[in-house]
Amino acid sequence: MRFSTYLNNAKCMEWKINAQQGILFALLYEAPAWAKEEIIENKAYYFVSRNLILEELPMFFEKSDTVYRNLKVLQEKGLIEYIKQGKKDLIRITIKGKTWNEFKENNSEKNPSSEQNSEKNPSNLGKKSEKEENNSEKNPTNNNTIYNYNNTNILNNIYSSVIDYLNEKTERTGKEKYSSTSPKTQTLIKARLREKYELEDFKIVIDKKCKEWLGTDMEKYLRPETLFGNKFESYLKQKTTITKNPKFQKQNNDFAITEEGLKKFYGYE
Repeated sequence: MRFSTYLNNAKCMEWKINAQQGILFALLYEAPAWAKEEIIENKAYYFVSRNLILEELPMFFEKSDTVYRNLKVLQEKGLIEYIKQGKKDLIRITIKGKTWNEFKENNSEKNPSSEQNSEKNPSNLGKKSEKEENNSEKNPTNNNTIYNYNNTNILNNIYSSVIDYLNEKTERTGKEKYSSTSPKTQTLIKARLREKYELEDFKIVIDKKCKEWLGTDMEKYLRPETLFGNKFESYLKQKTTITKNPKFQKQNNDFAITEEGLKKFYGYE
């Protein structure tokens, strides 16, 4: 198994899907980061093998037919577009499905009576909420916190910082610049953030691959889908090869320092 999947309980309840369907959707939501892309009628679909789903979610699925039935449920709920091309299962996330990681504001601000009641009855509400808040960083299934990257402004700043840095290092300008608002690019970056990588890690990967690929046939692969995809960790941990420069040699004999020249300079014969 290569992937970690996190269940958004609030969305499952809102969309009226069960835990099995929710964990399946969580895996599909990250498909742009690892699945092969297929362009059909100008739409990007992703090849998601049922066997791979069985491999990645063995606690939830044992049979291919069960996977198929739940894919159809997600399609009926309007969360994915699901088509068959030969023997391939192709999916794409719908606009509704893309709200998977959007969270509503805490109701305590909108409903002050709830907050007041928690103060009056700490045994009923206070202790429970405090425990959940403290555990949010340790428990990634908590709906209010996913590695502190749920805040839209924070995410947009990270997207911009990463892509601006990539454009700068690859000297892209004008229409050649990569966009930080591209949904596919944002999905790739967010997938790496979920794996606890930080902004500095993205810059390190960009620096390493630019040093290696700029000016070569591999320069065309200095792009988000290559750099921030499933090889991100290997790029990050790749050892930097230091090429030792040959000893500096003067090419102009007029300035070459020789034993004979020193003798003449100091007046020795």
